[in-house]
Amino acid sequence: MKQSFPKCNQSDMEFVISTNEKQQEEVRFLSGDFPVSVYTQHYRYAASDYVPLHWHGELQVLWIAEGALEYSVNGRHFVLGPDKLLLVNRRQLHGSRTMGGDSRTLCINFTPDIFHPLIRENYVLPLLQSDSFTHSLLLLLPYQTEKLKTFLNWKCEPLQYFSVINFLSLVFEDILGSSENTKNPQNYEEIKLIQTMIRFVQTHYAEPLTVRQISAYAITNKNRCTALFRKYTGLSPIKYLNEYRLYTAKNMIVSSDKPISEISSDVGYNQISYFIEQFRGSYGLPPLKYRNQFGRRQPETDAAAVSVACQNKISG
Repeated sequence: MKQSFPKCNQSDMEFVISTNEKQQEEVRFLSGDFPVSVYTQHYRYAASDYVPLHWHGELQVLWIAEGALEYSVNGRHFVLGPDKLLLVNRRQLHGSRTMGGDSRTLCINFTPDIFHPLIRENYVLPLLQSDSFTHSLLLLLPYQTEKLKTFLNWKCEPLQYFSVINFLSLVFEDILGSSENTKNPQNYEEIKLIQTMIRFVQTHYAEPLTVRQISAYAITNKNRCTALFRKYTGLSPIKYLNEYRLYTAKNMIVSSDKPISEISSDVGYNQISYFIEQFRGSYGLPPLKYRNQFGRRQPETDAAAVSVACQNKISG
């Protein structure tokens, strides 16, 4: 019996990150039998869009199709444009924000299972398990850019499954062939500690947190807690807490009809006037005007239509 290609899902979203109880990004693969997720993200400069620090158990390839992004991996910052490709290793702390204008990105999340066992065990996994390999930044050749453009409009054609695996294989060939792309020494004890504290903040942001509580959860002292937050997020623990509260509030504002006063309370602000002041300071508009300008009446309608079309095409 001929085996058909699996049903698939492709999404086009405005970068709201969905996380599990460990604050790891939840990734929806094209199918359970094909461990690759292909999706685009749109960053609106006027809306001050950004992706907060997070991590996940999959590898990620990111390409800037339009505009530019400021990207960070484990506290290291750099600018990405259409001429570069970024590969981020598993469980690395990373985030991004647009700069100077709107941006559109292509993301490919995947696991090492896409590779033949011989290649995976002898070449790919030793690289991924190296403490010095956190990410790799590659300069794209014209033919690679053209290939990436074809992934922007994923049609769920059987040949595209082959195409994405072939492209990712070439990415790893480039990385393995250049020792400079594998040298990013990191203090993983620090990274584990900051991830623990970020997880605590992102889980308990609605509560009245203090630096003492955050540091105690990670079994460290307040001074080290503050130093690590400044090193990896660029903010003090309390400023990071407030930024995450406002980010969460922004997502509620644009995706729901909840009263602003209720959202303010849900994210940990007891005084709505203070919440409005803080929100305006971060996003340039008071919450209600922000909703009127950037709210999504029918979120992810286009993505849902693409998903249904893909399923019908592959199953048919």
